[in-house]
Amino acid sequence: MKTYALKFEAQPPGDISATESAFYDHFDGLLAESFGRLLITVYMGDHPNGAMAAKSAACEIEKNLGIMVTRVDRDLVDAAEIARRIERTRESVRQLIHGERRKGDPFPTPVGSPNGKKIWEWSTVNEWLRHHVPGAGDPEFGLTRDEMAVVDNWLLRWGALTRDQHIGLEFYEITAPVGLRDELHVRSSRVADAWVASWNRGSRVVRREPLSTVESD
Repeated sequence: MKTYALKFEAQPPGDISATESAFYDHFDGLLAESFGRLLITVYMGDHPNGAMAAKSAACEIEKNLGIMVTRVDRDLVDAAEIARRIERTRESVRQLIHGERRKGDPFPTPVGSPNGKKIWEWSTVNEWLRHHVPGAGDPEFGLTRDEMAVVDNWLLRWGALTRDQHIGLEFYEITAPVGLRDELHVRSSRVADAWVASWNRGSRVVRREPLSTVESD
């Protein structure tokens, strides 16, 4: 199984020292504060894809730390940061970016160019390096752009529900890309229809019957 390096932004806790102690008791990763944000990196294995690993990590963070993950951290990097992470010169990285040293698939498209400085998501760059410059990047896998979108949508929905309204992965199955959804167990259409209907409601979903009464395939 792949090991995923999952990076999140979470709600800052009231007692950062206690949270930090609890984090390192339960997780393999890193906890850091940056410009008023709490950034959490955790390593997760034994999951069929990154989106499911991220959901599991978010649940474990809330359970063990009592804080809510709010979104996936994109871990943006510029050319200088890429050079630092892969321990190469800026000129070497510039040549990779412009295709002067490696033929074949072009370097990933940047996600933006503020003030003329191109930036990329590290997970996307790392995956490209894995195929074109073996040994240059991190051994762990990151989330793809599609998986980031799926997880952010799930976190937004999950944060609006009470704990007893979390119904496993049904909501994820509806929002996941087709390729990822095919890897999951197909659930009852009755459950899926309930989730679709709930998406358009302005108020919180209130389940009218126990989960055990939901029909299964």
